[in-house]
Amino acid sequence: MITGMLIKRYKRFLADVQLESGDIVTAHCPNSGKLLGMPLSPPVLLTDHGLGGTRKLRYTLEWFQDGQTWVGVNTHDANRLVEHFLRQGLIPECAEYLSIRREVKYGKNSRVDFLLENAEQRLYLEVKSVHMNRDGVACFPDCPTERGAKHMRELSSIIDDHTKACVLYLVQRSDCQSFSIAGDLDPQYAAASLMARDAGVMMLAYDMVLDPISGQSLQKCLPIV
Repeated sequence: MITGMLIKRYKRFLADVQLESGDIVTAHCPNSGKLLGMPLSPPVLLTDHGLGGTRKLRYTLEWFQDGQTWVGVNTHDANRLVEHFLRQGLIPECAEYLSIRREVKYGKNSRVDFLLENAEQRLYLEVKSVHMNRDGVACFPDCPTERGAKHMRELSSIIDDHTKACVLYLVQRSDCQSFSIAGDLDPQYAAASLMARDAGVMMLAYDMVLDPISGQSLQKCLPIV
């Protein structure tokens, strides 16, 4: 990855970045949220995909720096990371499942991020990428998400004696002490989350350390408040 300074983000998926060379490039921003809490003109890290190929944009915005903390904004990266953590047995709540499948259909025209199975149980696991820090509390979502509320309702409907469901909030930063649903930003998602919890949907929040040299690593399970 290469470094730069964010100039502006616009049209949700575009970001202008000034590279160390002084050149200004337009990067893909793989995050549909508002990125609330991101500092103005922070240092950022980009992936350089090189010239050629079928990509419209050469660069992808991956991380921004908030104080001394690097924060991941690539929501697509969350599933790749969670799969790695699952296969390494780093998430104890999911360690008993031997089979791991991605993007499995369920409910009404939905796909779950992961279906974990063993001889007796199956676990439908939905992953949410979190970047926002409010006074030490990691929060999700940062804007209304009808799709997220739909996932909560559908996960609630599939639980039975042999089927569990879980939402894993992957906090792509290391400076939070707890996690909370941002009900003030999306009351519908908050209500759906409460319904899902009452129906037996498990909720987990894990944070990460992001380091430009050593990479990304899982840190700890955060209390949900």
